Parts: sequence; C-alpha cells; structure tokens
Amino acid sequence: DLFFTHWKDAGAASLKMSKDGAFSVSWQGGGYNYVGGPGWHYGDKNRVIGYRFNEDSGASYITLYGWGYDKTMPATNPAHLVEYYILQRWTYDPSKDGVFGKTFVSNGIEYSTYRSIRTQKPSINGPTTFYQYWSKPSKQRPLGEDNKIIFADHVKAWADSGWILPNMNNFDASDDPTYQVMAVEVFNPPKDGTASGRVWDATGK
Repeated sequence: DLFFTHWKDAGAASLKMSKDGAFSVSWQGGGYNYVGGPGWHYGDKNRVIGYRFNEDSGASYITLYGWGYDKTMPATNPAHLVEYYILQRWTYDPSKDGVFGKTFVSNGIEYSTYRSIRTQKPSINGPTTFYQYWSKPSKQRPLGEDNKIIFADHVKAWADSGWILPNMNNFDASDDPTYQVMAVEVFNPPKDGTASGRVWDATGK
C-alpha cells in the first residue's frame, strides 16, 4: 500500500523497501542529486506520519517530503506548485537561503518555518518556478526511536505566514502525483553512505 519516489540526475544510489514500510538508501559519493523513499501517492492534511530512523551516515536531508499543485493557477505564480520539507535530520541547512516564517511547537518539538523559491528547476511538472516550504526542528531527531510528525500542525504554521499549500491529492502534474514520502536526499555527497528506517501511517493511533 506504499508509494515511493526514486529520482536522481546522475550518480549511483539504490533504494530497498519492505512491505511494512522499512527502507534503506545507499549512495555513492559524487557530484549529483538523489531523492528517494516510501510513503503515499498523495498528501493528506490530516495524516500523522510515524517513523523510525536506524542509520544515517550523512544524508543531506531525511525529511517528510511532498508536493502540492493547482493547475488552475497561472504557472507564473510560484504558489501554483509547492515542494515541502519537514526536516528530521540534515547535514545541509536550508534556512540560510529562506525567508523566516514563525516558530511553533508540534508533538513537543520546536520547529521554525522558512520559504524559498526555485526558479526554472526540476519538479513534478517539469522545469518551472515554484515555492519550497520548510519546517526545521531546533534539534535533529534521534536514531533508534519511534517518532511521529503531525502534518496538520505544519500546514497551519505555513498558512499562518500566508504560505498556502495547493491541492495535495491529484494527478494533474505531468510527471508525478502530489506524493508524500519519507525521503532521503543527498546532493554532491562527499563519500558513500547509507540511511535506513521505517515509515507508517500513525493517523488515529
């Protein structure tokens, strides 16, 4: 019942998955960008995402990751397409390039929000200009523990700054649906590495 994404622009990376949501990403060092991991083919504002990370040898991000898209909005408006990240672990800090929104607490964790813009970059709808929304915890989330992300809290925090997520349940984009996954991302990794864990739907639990 899980969707997955597995994208790279060069280099070598592999994704292994199990039916229970367990996953492992291995990558080779080099000058490229990779994003992959399991989840769902659509985002749900009310979804609670359970996860556990077992290994992380230096991923750029381990993050809840997804998209929202509104085909009725003009493509000249960056708000028509949004790529979002709820960071859990990272080696690269995206906040230095973003506009600060607010600080809030979700599930006992303090997060700060940021928005950045991508100009004519790859997306689920081909090269275009779009927004990125970020939530970054004050401390990286630990390995070896069960955790959860209450997605609705992040949607509200972004909206409090006027950053609205477009439709997260459609197949309107040209390349992919508006998926929501627990992703491992590496860009220009200096050496080989591995990240592993498990993701599940914790809504109502």
